[in-house]
Amino acid sequence: PGDNLYRNLVGGTIENLKSDTDTVLSQRLRLGRTQDTQRIERLYYVEGERSRTFTVAGDRSNAYALSLNYHGVWRDLDSVVLPTQGFSFAGQVGVGRSSGTAASPGIYTRVYARLTGYLPLGRVWYGQARVELGHVYLRDTMVVPESQKWRAGGDDSVRGYGYRSLGPLVNGLVSSGTSLMTASVEVARPFLKSMPTLWLAGFIDAGSAANSFANLHPVLGTGIGLRWRSPVGPLRLDWAWGAETRKSRLHFSVGIAF
Repeated sequence: PGDNLYRNLVGGTIENLKSDTDTVLSQRLRLGRTQDTQRIERLYYVEGERSRTFTVAGDRSNAYALSLNYHGVWRDLDSVVLPTQGFSFAGQVGVGRSSGTAASPGIYTRVYARLTGYLPLGRVWYGQARVELGHVYLRDTMVVPESQKWRAGGDDSVRGYGYRSLGPLVNGLVSSGTSLMTASVEVARPFLKSMPTLWLAGFIDAGSAANSFANLHPVLGTGIGLRWRSPVGPLRLDWAWGAETRKSRLHFSVGIAF
């Protein structure tokens, strides 16, 4: 790192992301500058991206974008690794030009925000809540690459549903949307006095993705879980029930998504 913990960034990504309804192959090249501290993270970058989507129905489509972006994280927590009080806020904004299969080129804007709060509830109970919103502003005749849009579902989204399984239906298949909303409320407490690092938790999640907030219909997921507060961050094992699918799922994750 240089002055004030800034670094110059050159990055490339090739990703093949497979879900139940489609497979997305994307390539990205990113040039930027980043700053990482205990309290603040900043990332400025310009990015070029190409994505190719293959659906299980046999459809194929391409999308391209060149964008200028800013990502920021602000934290006011009693612990970055194992927080119990305070909040964190993540915000993103980007402006770019896109084109793609059967679409007109044009300018789009992407915004995203995620607020997570932690609060002790008495002597042994602890609460956690999260709200997440995102939207891509573009004309109806335009497309953007897959990474610029959203789906919901999974460990750090709406538990009780598969990863990226919640989104608008196109020809009966789940696709990515231009609008995102998720929310979560969780309470937890130590499971045994003799094992203060092992917690029992209960939670309610809600949310989905769509092509507009007016068409977004949140689904519910509820469940219980175990938390091991390890020295490198919380390890979570959750059993969740999806009210929409009327099926249960197990979720496993490590660490905190800021």
